[in-house]
Amino acid sequence: MRNIDFVVNNEIKIREGKIFIMKEDFIAYDNLRISTYEVKYIRNMHIENDLNNHAVLNLTCILDDEMKDDYVQGTDEETSIEVFYEKGESKVSLFNGVVTQIKVKVIDYVYTLFIEAKSFEYKMDIEKKKRDFQNINMTTHELIDEVMKAYPNANYNISIPNEPIGEFILQYNETDYEFLKRIVSRYNQILISAMEFQEIHLYLGTPELNVESKTKIVNYKISKAVSEYNDVKNNDVPDVLETDFIAYKIRTQEIFNLGENFNFKNHKFYVRKAIYTMEGGNLENIYELRSKGGLRAKRLYNMNIIGISINGSILEVQRDKVKVKLEISNNTDASTAYWFPYSTVAASPDGGGWYCMPEIGEKIRLYCPTKDESKAFVINAIDTHEAKSGAEAENDRMSTPENKSLQTDSGQEVKFTPNGILIECSGGQASVNLNRDGSIEVKGQKNINLACVENLSLRAENEMTISASESVDILCEAGSSLIMNEGDELLLTGTRVHNNG
Repeated sequence: MRNIDFVVNNEIKIREGKIFIMKEDFIAYDNLRISTYEVKYIRNMHIENDLNNHAVLNLTCILDDEMKDDYVQGTDEETSIEVFYEKGESKVSLFNGVVTQIKVKVIDYVYTLFIEAKSFEYKMDIEKKKRDFQNINMTTHELIDEVMKAYPNANYNISIPNEPIGEFILQYNETDYEFLKRIVSRYNQILISAMEFQEIHLYLGTPELNVESKTKIVNYKISKAVSEYNDVKNNDVPDVLETDFIAYKIRTQEIFNLGENFNFKNHKFYVRKAIYTMEGGNLENIYELRSKGGLRAKRLYNMNIIGISINGSILEVQRDKVKVKLEISNNTDASTAYWFPYSTVAASPDGGGWYCMPEIGEKIRLYCPTKDESKAFVINAIDTHEAKSGAEAENDRMSTPENKSLQTDSGQEVKFTPNGILIECSGGQASVNLNRDGSIEVKGQKNINLACVENLSLRAENEMTISASESVDILCEAGSSLIMNEGDELLLTGTRVHNNG
């Protein structure tokens, strides 16, 4: 499910066609609760949520001694935890996620429980995956939907353009979370983890979550990230504004969520970072606010792909480009596969050079020379055939390293050996042998034809032998001929025949 936004236990108002969420009053320490673990009380709590990161909970609680070991032993990778507060007979979620670390410390018979947890999107950031997206007509939203199929209970909202990806995209040794973060960064957008929901809830791009503050904010700091502005403007987003990097850090007891926006100092600001801590018996919160442009991010690349090569096989060949099925792909449709450039031994800008394309089914490698997978091209694969021994070794063209060979699947071969050059067709049906001693052999199982437009000269310094088992015919289209047949006859034909003998 995608493009769905939820509101958790807050009052909703509609004004001028816009939805506003009225924020809760401050939260007292006594009203805070956690799920999964029964504790005497919460000593410390710290929650931090930032763009392109998981929300992280650090919790310190005091335990009853009879539960000191059960919690550690009973916690696994699927153990979830919720931090919430009670308001009357209802509860409001502050944090939901999975436990990533748990320990119990004992000092003077006081059992202290330490918990680290991350929002549910952390489940998307565990398994490293490899797959390719070759259909350039696939849209960005379709690509995201394909990735999110692995998480059937997840909710996600997409705020980037739904347009064709337009180029080859590779997920290589990346988690789904890392991959999606890189995909949205193509639009200088970010991921936002919504920790207030009890399942994966992800915003891909900046959402429009309008809220209203109930209290006047009087505690704040203002700063400008000048170096960050220079870096982004000069290297990634030239149209970025300097005012986008003015940040307000406010302190309030109100609860705001990452990505929400509200009016502050007569301007619309978005929550770029949120920190929630216990202080003075109440939940005290620190937020970093920026304009919407200040939430944009630099484009990310997968540095793991630099210099890698992925095995595959040829699906189609056209001029100097090929379609391939990579070994990391479960299924590749040849009709929508990407046309990759094929690297030849030598090529020139005018189209000259070596042209030798692979055949369908031939093993190849996809090589990525840079951090940008769209620059990948196909190169030859390493030969995987097994070496032969004994009598079979005589027919193994790789048994003698001194011999160089170029061979096609249909049996055509050019072989360079210390003794000469052999050009052979169809396993010896026709051949030309240029020997090192200066001799040339031309053989054919059927016919050998020599033809030229003008003159053909045959000359030998010593002897020339022309032999045939049946007859030798020398003909001239003008009408004369010389025929030597199997009956020991020599027939001369012409308008005039001169015999000097």
